[in-house]
Amino acid sequence: MASRAMTCLALAAVLLGADVQAQSLLFSSHDMMEVAVPIDFKTLCHPREAADCDYTPTELEYADQHGERHVMPIEVIIRGGWRSMTKNCSAPLLFIRFDQDSTAGTPFEGQTLLPLTTHCGQGLSVEATRFREHRTAWEQYLLKEYLAHRLYNVITPVSLNARLVQITYPNPDKPSRKIKNYAFFTEHFDSVAARNGEEVIDRGGFDPEKLDMRMAGLVALFQFMIGNTDWSIMRERNIVLLQDPAGTQLPLPYDFDMSGLVDAQYAGPAPNLPIKDVRDRHFLGFCSPGLEQDSFFEPYLENKEALLSLVNTVPGLDRKSVKSTVRYLQEFFEILESQDLRTRQIVNQCKPGPLETTRLNLPTD
Repeated sequence: MASRAMTCLALAAVLLGADVQAQSLLFSSHDMMEVAVPIDFKTLCHPREAADCDYTPTELEYADQHGERHVMPIEVIIRGGWRSMTKNCSAPLLFIRFDQDSTAGTPFEGQTLLPLTTHCGQGLSVEATRFREHRTAWEQYLLKEYLAHRLYNVITPVSLNARLVQITYPNPDKPSRKIKNYAFFTEHFDSVAARNGEEVIDRGGFDPEKLDMRMAGLVALFQFMIGNTDWSIMRERNIVLLQDPAGTQLPLPYDFDMSGLVDAQYAGPAPNLPIKDVRDRHFLGFCSPGLEQDSFFEPYLENKEALLSLVNTVPGLDRKSVKSTVRYLQEFFEILESQDLRTRQIVNQCKPGPLETTRLNLPTD
């Protein structure tokens, strides 16, 4: 009986390994993909504006490494919060659902559901957005959000891989023409968990006694680096929690469009903070032993050149965006490399730990 159980466990491990390998095909390269999706965003159901929204069938066309075109059936549905609303985005974020039988032998093999981050603003329906930015500005926002994912990949494998695409849509106003914009796929949370030997915890399952404080520190310092205050581990805001076999909980951040790194016109810092501009940084990490020590900052300082050099690798990022982004990241490292600045802006700004916050019923923001 024990031998049979071990055989079953071994088989499960093999199948899990094969599944993780399949899921990694799309994200094994940083080369930009060319895809096309015939979809009219005006006809899609908006989950935050209507009840019982369902997936809409369409297809995804992509070119392989030899330039040969392939078409597969997919289904799409609008996802997201602020960016899911018609008044905010003419091209809202999507979930793409795949038919597994159709993905075999393609870069999408092993995928069942993927988030697609779109350019949001002008380019498909100018009147649909209240922010009158030029379409190129919206695309710069998207490319910098893609960069944020790549930056966090340098720091830890417990991060969402992303794949940049240039996507062609039909023009709803001029059917004879096409519209091409940048977008990017990100991993499903389950994929990140599987390749790190962890599992995703259901929302609301945060346990302050089980939180991995080292990982919480990595997340907090990353959010400080990109100037993002639109997150919370305890409220699980733009954070999903993973759990390792020992029961330790690890935070996984996502959704970085409100950060100073992206610097979108619509973005701003979280309320009740002593900053007014999204480019201003404010540390929201927990106070914990070792916060003031060099080891807390080492994962970032040791990767300084790798992080800075990534900016120049993003296709489509214009000269102005490259220059401002590099400077913004350099300012972060100036803080880390100054004992006085990092004490004042990070160590002295830390928040009560999750256990203390829970015990004293303190605000979780």
